[in-house]
Amino acid sequence: MFSIRPSNGIEIITAPALETYPEVVHGFSTRNGGISRGPFRSLNLGMVEGDTLKNILVNRKRFCNTLNFAPSNLLQGEQVHGTSIAIVEANDSPGQVDALITNQRNLFLSVRVADCAPVLLYEPEKHIVAAVHAGWRGTANAIIANTVKAMVDRFDVNPEQIVAAIGPALSQCCYEIQDDVALHFSAEEVVRRKGGLFLDLVGAIRNRLRSAGLAETNIHASDFCTACQPDLFYSHRRERGVTGRMLGVIGLNHHQNSL
Repeated sequence: MFSIRPSNGIEIITAPALETYPEVVHGFSTRNGGISRGPFRSLNLGMVEGDTLKNILVNRKRFCNTLNFAPSNLLQGEQVHGTSIAIVEANDSPGQVDALITNQRNLFLSVRVADCAPVLLYEPEKHIVAAVHAGWRGTANAIIANTVKAMVDRFDVNPEQIVAAIGPALSQCCYEIQDDVALHFSAEEVVRRKGGLFLDLVGAIRNRLRSAGLAETNIHASDFCTACQPDLFYSHRRERGVTGRMLGVIGLNHHQNSL
């Protein structure tokens, strides 16, 4: 199970499957441990309208310090719910992308979320990391398959060796959808109950990771629901759009000599 690790007032959620690799730094933030106020309380890590830049920068520094890297080494795409991917080799803005891949040390790839799923990937033989922003649009339009394919094409990795960690996201208990969204998913990924349709986004991501060649035993998912747990998470749906953002982060530790 994914666990919450408190450190200096910051809560980091980690995946045991990734913790077994000392060269990997990873974590998913909660909403706790920052200085933001109002609907953004308290560790808002996203540049959202209504919070102040000062608050956000302080929050990011606290989060990055907890994971022992400098905020200047945190990379993030603009995230447009698309399927574009950037392979990054330097600390530059990757532009309008929803997935990042690198084999470089000391570059920490991140995705910001508040119901969408942050998906972290690691291939341990060639030391390739990736971070994917997977909402329903990206998932339906092959952001998962595109990311794995890019890892294979660029770095010649074996997809069966890739370890995946799916972070806290909107779970099927709260993810009510309409027919126009349901059309993009299989019958097993859409649950019918109480006269409505509910999307199993995490299940859909699992299915696409398997289809991309990952071994079932290498796919791990959090059982946290962002909408159900307001004390732990921001939720765009629960708060009707006025809320903060969490981060999912992965990178290669520059102190490790084994790489």
